[in-house]
Amino acid sequence: MINLVLLLKPNIFNSQMISTNALILRVSDITENVVHIDTLQEPEWLENLPELWSEGSEIKLISKVGIDLNVTRVLNEVTVTGNLRLTIETPCFRCVEAVKIELSPLVSLVLTSDDQLRGEEQDLECETYQGDEVDLNNYLREQVAMALPVKVVCDEICKGLCTICGANLNNDDCDCERDQIDPRFAVLKDIKI
Repeated sequence: MINLVLLLKPNIFNSQMISTNALILRVSDITENVVHIDTLQEPEWLENLPELWSEGSEIKLISKVGIDLNVTRVLNEVTVTGNLRLTIETPCFRCVEAVKIELSPLVSLVLTSDDQLRGEEQDLECETYQGDEVDLNNYLREQVAMALPVKVVCDEICKGLCTICGANLNNDDCDCERDQIDPRFAVLKDIKI
């Protein structure tokens, strides 16, 4: 197994030159040995994810992105397995209090050379690489995007906000009358089913 700790400049391990600046691997440099990649990327590495960086986005990345991968190659097929680690902060869907969540999406990726696919096989959904380089950046960003939660609650028993005065019902009890019925739906209370 080859251990690879990503730094700012390329490193040479066992006479293998592996570009580390952008998680780009040369396929010809991956032998039968496992290449192990262990690095931390700055939050800006995910700047092209609108879920994290668009104006008005409620999800905030509050840590670096840890990347721990094993890369192997058999003929022209490159297999990447491992996991990512990051921490996000997002408001609770019910009470809007900030909630920190640690995400660890798994990475399981098989890449085939674009040259190997012919005719009908090109119609199949399979990940490919071109030439002698595999750029893992977009694949890993996609894994982060798919791991982001849609709705988060701070606790399963979160009471949320009062619909009348807006008080956080987890912290305070309010005296608002919640039995008020919208006058447009008052007719429905007399219907018996």
